[in-house]
Amino acid sequence: MKKGRITQSSLDKIIKYQKSNPTKLGNIAVAEKLITEKQADEINDLQKKLDQRFGDIAVAKGYLLTEEVNYLLSKQGNPFNNFVQAMSDNNVMTIEEIEDQLEEFQHDGNYSLDDMDALKSGDIDRIIPIFIDSYLPFASDCIGLAVRNIIRFINNEIMLNPSYKTKEYSFGNLAYQQLEGNQNLFVALASKGEELLSVAEPFAKEKFDSLDEDSFDAVCEFINCSNGLYASKLSEEDIHVDMLPPLFDSNKKLVSKVDIFVLPILINGGMVDLIVAVNCPISIE
Repeated sequence: MKKGRITQSSLDKIIKYQKSNPTKLGNIAVAEKLITEKQADEINDLQKKLDQRFGDIAVAKGYLLTEEVNYLLSKQGNPFNNFVQAMSDNNVMTIEEIEDQLEEFQHDGNYSLDDMDALKSGDIDRIIPIFIDSYLPFASDCIGLAVRNIIRFINNEIMLNPSYKTKEYSFGNLAYQQLEGNQNLFVALASKGEELLSVAEPFAKEKFDSLDEDSFDAVCEFINCSNGLYASKLSEEDIHVDMLPPLFDSNKKLVSKVDIFVLPILINGGMVDLIVAVNCPISIE
């Protein structure tokens, strides 16, 4: 979308489609570079004439080994493959065009082959360390847990962007909570406009017309829920914190003498920033 290759409406259509259509084995095989797109098309044409599964025909033609078919079957429910399938079926991009975009994405982001494999795996525990420094004490664990909770409670179709550090952060809307004790943490969700509704509505299971007190309360409840799980984890490690009541604010900025960590997350088409600061006083000005 950033490069204008697909529109927001196309993306919305793809996400809706991939939830209701199983991934085709042929597209997975091409994406995994086990067969060519031409070979996949040939097998698809043969399936119109033969009452046989894709994998059986591919093995009979000598294009795939039985072990490779089993491997492809194990990946058939993979979110990345579902997305590629939806792009292809809706004529947004061909498999080859998607592969070209992936190579460009890898080059632009300086991602390794292991990074790309993790991104394609759909395993959030493998994906999160690509976007945040996993060696940051407390911050990385807190961010990782919050992202998993967003997927669990808010939306499982999110897109992470690389995190960054800053000492000043201006926001349109902010819901936040502080944890005080053996370690002090500041955890927040912020947006430039009303994008926080993409958190409030699914968590409250309610439609809001705008970011008002009720919708802010829903975002605060989600933050409190997520931080409660993190506080329990810390307690098991004999690290005790007290959770202060979550609060919200608008049209101000966060100021700190130490770095604040920001992880931008695309949720339902809108950008929401997950913010975490550890053991540093934060002022809201």
